[in-house]
Amino acid sequence: MRIRTNSAKYIAKLQSLGSFNRTSKFILQWTSNQRLKKDSPVGVMWERGLLDFNIEPCIPFSCLTPNTSLDRVSFSDQLLTSAPKHTQHPEMRQLSLELINNIPSQALVLYVDGSKSDSGRTGSGVYDKAEDGLVFRCRFRNPDNCSVFRSELLAIREALNFALHFENSDIYILTDSKSSIQYLKNWPEIREKNRSRGYFQNCYTFAEK
Repeated sequence: MRIRTNSAKYIAKLQSLGSFNRTSKFILQWTSNQRLKKDSPVGVMWERGLLDFNIEPCIPFSCLTPNTSLDRVSFSDQLLTSAPKHTQHPEMRQLSLELINNIPSQALVLYVDGSKSDSGRTGSGVYDKAEDGLVFRCRFRNPDNCSVFRSELLAIREALNFALHFENSDIYILTDSKSSIQYLKNWPEIREKNRSRGYFQNCYTFAEK
């Protein structure tokens, strides 16, 4: 009886995700058992008659969908001017300094970066220097041949995890990876979201503070 009740709750949660979750979408649109494997979770639910239960949908607490509001979180991918990443012009350095100097003094500022060596070794890093002089520096290895894009995202995730321990109302995460910013900014339109859901769970936490 307990297995039956827990299974019913599981199906209700899946159905409440709507078309944003592939398993939920499959259940809602499914009309035949021809594609079900005998021992698959959905196949077992069908054999027990759970898919026919009239269960009131319930939203899981940690459910994030493209409709989730992140009003207090913004992603800025527009630069004042355009230049190659490795440009050494003093003007570009000055623009970067002006951007940093315009950040409120009470804000928590985190610098992130990802890199890859010629041998295929990759890593990510996070740096922060507080007003009281306290320095936070985190460096970690990533799987060999991990892309620079992925390394940049992992650095941003680590910065988000670090920022969750502070009560600052303003938090800035600075990166030189425009592709990472655009990826996070366009998350609602990305088809495969499982790998980036953790980033937005943290962003949602900040938005609710």
